[in-house]
Amino acid sequence: MKTKLNLKATLTGLSAFCGLLILAMSSCSTDIELNAPYQKTAVVFGLLDAQQDTQWVRVNRTWLGTGNQFDAAMIADSSEYPAEDLSVGITERVNGQNRSWALLDTTIQNKSAEGIFFGPEQQMWYFIPEGGLDTDAEYDLAIAIEGEDDVSSSTNMIAEQIGNITQPPPGVTNFKLGLASVGFQTTFPDLTFKWSSTAGASRYDAMILIHVTERTWNDEEHTDLLSEEERIIEWPIGTLNAPDDGGGDVLQKEVNGERFFTTLATKLEADPFVTRVLGVWDEEVQIARVLDFELTVANEELSTYLEINSPITGVIQERPEYTNINGGLGLFAARSTQGVYGIGCTTASLEYLIEGPSTYDLNFCTPNPFSDFYCD
Repeated sequence: MKTKLNLKATLTGLSAFCGLLILAMSSCSTDIELNAPYQKTAVVFGLLDAQQDTQWVRVNRTWLGTGNQFDAAMIADSSEYPAEDLSVGITERVNGQNRSWALLDTTIQNKSAEGIFFGPEQQMWYFIPEGGLDTDAEYDLAIAIEGEDDVSSSTNMIAEQIGNITQPPPGVTNFKLGLASVGFQTTFPDLTFKWSSTAGASRYDAMILIHVTERTWNDEEHTDLLSEEERIIEWPIGTLNAPDDGGGDVLQKEVNGERFFTTLATKLEADPFVTRVLGVWDEEVQIARVLDFELTVANEELSTYLEINSPITGVIQERPEYTNINGGLGLFAARSTQGVYGIGCTTASLEYLIEGPSTYDLNFCTPNPFSDFYCD
């Protein structure tokens, strides 16, 4: 009997609570505001490069609207300011003297049309400094936005240091890399790439660029050429951080030569209607120029940004936020590119590429007319 009374009392109380809840809901508005109060935030991205004639800055904004946000992302006005609402300027400071530029707006067509955002058009801001940028200077970015707070940032530059790459040797026009040694047993040497750090630089991304020309034929006998396309195959060989950005530290990266062949086997598809020419023939020096060794150099701000936004491999999946834009989000930093270009490869390396088990079906040949593997 006691159990029945408790159950009855519980049901009675629940009914009363539900009645009060319904009464309260009936006296409230049925409108639900899904979007929180919104304030636009500028999103800025600019990388100064003293090796380039034209310097670029991109200025976007965050947005929040009703409806499907993926649809809004495909509309340029969602994330781009009207050009007349912006004033973008950069000031150079060096040895107590200043130069300033008012950036111009333009629309370029090189943005990827794939993905969730609009493309290939994008609004950009640019300036062309007479005489180029000064690698000893500091650069200040200032953006005035109609009806919003000003945005600003600063960055140092990366010093220009010619010849800081020592291996492979710069200036040697007929230098060749031995990627494989063919004999009773094929071996793959470890290749050493060496350079000294540059003042203002914090991070080095090392890359080998492989020059390949693909020829597509109408027949498997390769007598009727349909098309020809030059390609550059990227072979990343790693990242190194300098101990500090003062410059002068010796850095080196080693990579096994076998990775050259596995990279090509992974990134190229075997096709009986496709043949491939390795490198470009230099008639004057009598060498097939196959490889470029290139360093992409980042200053401290860009290095930090790349480090934070690198793929997460640990258990903790939260990613800290990094920006050096005052009054907004994004990055204003500096980069540079240094390299040794037009490197050849040895005959043994070419032989293994053409006859080796992982790459023989890629149909490689050489533009060297004196080679047994010539593309005749």
